[in-house]
Amino acid sequence: MTTPGGSPPDDDYAWEWGTDFGSTLDEDTILAISTNGAKTKFTGVQGAVGSEIREPAEHTRLIAVSAQGTADEAVTTAQAAANAAANAENLADAAYENSQEWSLEFVCASAEVLLGVNELLVGPMLNVRDGLNAILTDIHVALLEQHNGMTIQTRKWNAEGTAYTVAHEGSLGPNTTRRSFSALSVPVEDLERFFPYVTAVVGSVPPQVLQICVAGVYVPE
Repeated sequence: MTTPGGSPPDDDYAWEWGTDFGSTLDEDTILAISTNGAKTKFTGVQGAVGSEIREPAEHTRLIAVSAQGTADEAVTTAQAAANAAANAENLADAAYENSQEWSLEFVCASAEVLLGVNELLVGPMLNVRDGLNAILTDIHVALLEQHNGMTIQTRKWNAEGTAYTVAHEGSLGPNTTRRSFSALSVPVEDLERFFPYVTAVVGSVPPQVLQICVAGVYVPE
């Protein structure tokens, strides 16, 4: 059967052919009817989505990635520093574990403890062999009686006996007759001699009998 006016147009161009038959509908009107009046310019919306949503979101993501990279770098640097410190500590511990210990114990006063050097005028000597370093790590103080507190310096004479240095100074509280000072790290040279020097005694009753032990390690040079 032949349609009057020729074959019907394709669907895509039906609105154009409709004008030939008196239709006043154009493309925009048809789109409006088919979408219930919700005409939309897709290209404009697409551009708005890009500029208002996607671009800021991408910018925020890049900032976050950059911040994460900076944070990772800071963590890596901190971890490297912590590892270096731990490695140094392990090396020091290993050196001490492989070292030889030494100790010297001596009586400073056999009766009343007075200000000054008391009875030990020269002091014991430490012999440090070639290839080794000596380190003072601990000082142990013992008294028979001590009532009100006191302060003691541990000094070192040089090898010639012409000058001294103060290796450590420590105090004992009232009624304390035993006191240890540990975790020291004082170099000791060959032929140096130790002697105590009491710098303060609190109260009028003197302490009785002072004995000191100095101890340390030999480590390779």
